[in-house]
Amino acid sequence: MSCKLIQLIFERKEPFHFSFDRDAQIEAILKIGRVKQISIDFLFNICHHPDHSGQIYWREVPIVQIKCSREHCVFKILCNTQDILFRLIQPVIQHTSLRYIALLVDLSLPGWVKPLELIMVLNRVGKLLIIPTETELSQLEFSKIIKTWKIQVDKYLRSKNDLKLLDIIAPESFPNNEFRVSI
Repeated sequence: MSCKLIQLIFERKEPFHFSFDRDAQIEAILKIGRVKQISIDFLFNICHHPDHSGQIYWREVPIVQIKCSREHCVFKILCNTQDILFRLIQPVIQHTSLRYIALLVDLSLPGWVKPLELIMVLNRVGKLLIIPTETELSQLEFSKIIKTWKIQVDKYLRSKNDLKLLDIIAPESFPNNEFRVSI
């Protein structure tokens, strides 16, 4: 059975629906934390099978395990390599039917004794919601997370705007032949 999600990632034939802001927001979360899982919900069925699992390898290293079922998909991160993760999820988060994306993140900011586990949810218009999974966060901790995240988002947005044309004409940084999909 052919999986539309895998095809969306690797066999993109139409140009991206560019959302540099959402791209920058996701890249910032990948940068400031260690992402353990990415869940994506769509407005309508992206796949037309009841349940589907697969694993993606990059240069024979298992990167993510994917489970998709109709309008929902989950990327369980097996090897956290920011650039490769973003390369894999970028076509999915740029899909026009994206409802929201939730990232399960271990975050450790300067001054924190241990990392905190958070769920960071971005809806289709780019509004961020932060949900602690284990302990409550103080207002100061929330503001520290938001400030760090906004600094990174601004940095990525500047670089994306500076290189907008170059991004469109440049070759992909990770060719598809370096990936292997196990279904």
